[in-house]
Amino acid sequence: MMDIAIVGGGPAGLLVAARCAEAGLDVILLEEHPVIGEPTHCTGIISLETAELTKIPDDVVLKRLSRARLHSPGGESCDIEWDANGREQVLAIDRGDFDKGLAAQASEAGALICTGVRVSEVSIDEDGVRLAAGNHVLRTKACVLACGVSYRFQRQLGLGLPGRVAHSAQLELDAAASDWVELHFGRSVARDGFAWVVPVARGRRDRLKVGVMAAGDARVYLDRLLGRPELRRRFEAEPGPPIRRLLPLRSIGKTYAPRTLAVGDAGGFTKPTTGGGIFYSLLSASLAAETLIEGFHEGRLDEIFLSRYEQRWRERLAPELRAAIWFRRLLTRLSDGEFDAIVRMLATDDMQALIRRTARFNWHGELIRAVLRQRPMNRLLLRVLFR
Repeated sequence: MMDIAIVGGGPAGLLVAARCAEAGLDVILLEEHPVIGEPTHCTGIISLETAELTKIPDDVVLKRLSRARLHSPGGESCDIEWDANGREQVLAIDRGDFDKGLAAQASEAGALICTGVRVSEVSIDEDGVRLAAGNHVLRTKACVLACGVSYRFQRQLGLGLPGRVAHSAQLELDAAASDWVELHFGRSVARDGFAWVVPVARGRRDRLKVGVMAAGDARVYLDRLLGRPELRRRFEAEPGPPIRRLLPLRSIGKTYAPRTLAVGDAGGFTKPTTGGGIFYSLLSASLAAETLIEGFHEGRLDEIFLSRYEQRWRERLAPELRAAIWFRRLLTRLSDGEFDAIVRMLATDDMQALIRRTARFNWHGELIRAVLRQRPMNRLLLRVLFR
């Protein structure tokens, strides 16, 4: 019987595998796809703060991004400088290569990584965890659910589902690229979401990642965005079929059970404002590994002991998640005209100074609270809230 089985080979599962193997635990990771890092579902924008959780090799960086340009439905725009005061660097990374690097780290630490293995059942008893995969049955002492946005096991184990989800569609193609990220807002652009255009470089080729996060069919909104003449004239190839996926915007009801923890997308960990998940996935993985290592050291894999994992991530993330969920709910009520007004306000000198003081790529709570204290913005958003 091995110590830990990890279901899923994305960043969260791979980081748990590496940390636990480094601590001397016998770890096996089961990934249903034949190759780690494929297919890639993620835009891959992170801040350098992510390096506090795991190494970011230079060769996975596709572009260093200094600003985002916000576009309202009525043609208003403003720029957000990410590194205006040297506080924070934002990077576009190759998610596939990033995952492969994490897999190499886990393997070097002693974890056994098995690809092309689809787990069909997870069950827990007093003696361990039983995992069924094809005609094989594996028994381990503990299990980590890192299986992305498939919530079959969470439902079976009584952990619940994410409180809210969105849909996304994205593709990448050769195109003339700018030096900034473009974010497009509006009900006709993406209902309850937004669209993005992210410049990257692969070798000497400039490329764009173009995507949409929305309520409903994200493919419809993406097709509409791709048809815009000002964007289409930049393409150097015809867009191919997009990659589509579900985005959890709230955590699942419970992220622990006897002998079991849920991390990353499997736990519903993304930023509710943007759907970005890499940093929160790695943070949850780090806390899960810490808890499991302690549990093995003390001989405690029971539900009460493992509940400290949820206590830990709530201490770090709960205030952020509450503020972001509330703000997102507010933004979904905005009309196109109100989006225009907000972008105009964000372009003013006072608001730009406020953004430079309070904005952080992974932590949106301070900026949200600061923006809500500004009188013109406060009046508009309260009017939206109470109508």
